[in-house]
Amino acid sequence: MKQVKILKLLTIVLPTIVLIGMAAILIQNHIYNTTLRTYEFSEEALHDGVFDFGEVSVEVVTRGGDSGSWVKDPILDDDGNEIMSACVGTIYEIVVTNKSADTVSDWQMKVYIPEDMLINNSWNGQLEYHQHVDAGEKVQSIDLAEYSSYDITLDYFMDAVGPMKELDEGDYFIYYPDKDINEMPIPPANPDSDKPAAIRIGFITYIADRPVDYVADFAKGEISFHLQTSVVRNPLFWVLLALGVVWFACALSLVIVSANLKRLVEQKKRDEQIIEQTMRTFINIIEAKDPSTMGHSLRVAQYSKLIAQRMGFDEDECKQIYYIGLMHDCGKLYIPDSILTKPGKLTNEEYDEMKKHTTYGSNILRDFTSIDNIQLGAMYHHERFDGKGYPTGKSGEDIPFIARIICVCDAFDAMNSQRCYRSSLSPEVILSELENNKNTQFDPVIVEHLQALIDEGKVKLSGNN
Repeated sequence: MKQVKILKLLTIVLPTIVLIGMAAILIQNHIYNTTLRTYEFSEEALHDGVFDFGEVSVEVVTRGGDSGSWVKDPILDDDGNEIMSACVGTIYEIVVTNKSADTVSDWQMKVYIPEDMLINNSWNGQLEYHQHVDAGEKVQSIDLAEYSSYDITLDYFMDAVGPMKELDEGDYFIYYPDKDINEMPIPPANPDSDKPAAIRIGFITYIADRPVDYVADFAKGEISFHLQTSVVRNPLFWVLLALGVVWFACALSLVIVSANLKRLVEQKKRDEQIIEQTMRTFINIIEAKDPSTMGHSLRVAQYSKLIAQRMGFDEDECKQIYYIGLMHDCGKLYIPDSILTKPGKLTNEEYDEMKKHTTYGSNILRDFTSIDNIQLGAMYHHERFDGKGYPTGKSGEDIPFIARIICVCDAFDAMNSQRCYRSSLSPEVILSELENNKNTQFDPVIVEHLQALIDEGKVKLSGNN
């Protein structure tokens, strides 16, 4: 039964823990995935030319070293006027690297222009240019590689190599990655690879009056993104999953145990029914020898059970006391009918023979081991609390407890019933006998419980029936 209680407790507690834990993980995961992370380029984040923000890093490099720059002829407008003298053209790449174990999603990057320059081309995702002019701002998202499909609203002029967009120091562009070419999301770092996942953004600048190896310092900007992780990457998820498996096992075990327990309980009830029916049949045989005592053993058993219940014994103990009470007079089977049914007073020899029913009963029950202590009721129910009883003269608490209960109930029923040699006693006499024989014939504590049962109406006196 203790195991069943533990299983029931686990089937209640475990799903509660799992549900609360899973809800907490899902909420935590949602907050983690929807938190916008924004990092500004700074000296603190710059290490060996790389802006390292922990989860991601950003690096601005020239493509191909020295081959990535060249000297361009002066730039002329449509009328042939020189707009910019000989200048250096450079191909730049902004490398965005995902260093984390999570996926980088919804990312974008703002890059400030460090000095006056022209941007002729860009590729991959889309650039949104912010151009400050005349105390105002012009904003346009445009792909300069396909300028013919756009109406360019920014300040620009055409050159032989295409449109030249003028950007001054303090202007900036925002880069939106292109999903179609797998720039977003950026997958997590592969633990089996030395190279983390990276995206490269390309654009071409022209800056006047600079040496061919000149590299502009794109040291101001910011990147924002979300990190996407899965609940399965949380160790607590697997702990809760394991608890869920344990809960399922407990629930299944509880079903199996409950089914087996139900079967055992039903079998126990059948066994108890067989035991009681067998005992009652045996008692009927005994009481058939003396019709005046018909029902005596059953009533003694019932009174004994009521007293045991009132004294706080559990159900199994009360049943055991009931069975012992049923069999307390089984030894009378060996007593001659002439003694059992004699209407007058017994002679000393007859009385000595009658007293032997206690030891006879003990011998009859010696092999009855299914009910603990069943011999004690038959053997000692005529012992007296003051030590003047039979067959051994035990006294006080040396008399087995069950025998002390049966002693009181046996005497009460004898007074409360009609016998072959007398009628039942009046309620007043019965109550007086119970009270007067405390500490002599009877255990006073047991008498008090019987008196209480009489007061409560659970045990009826013959005159009150």
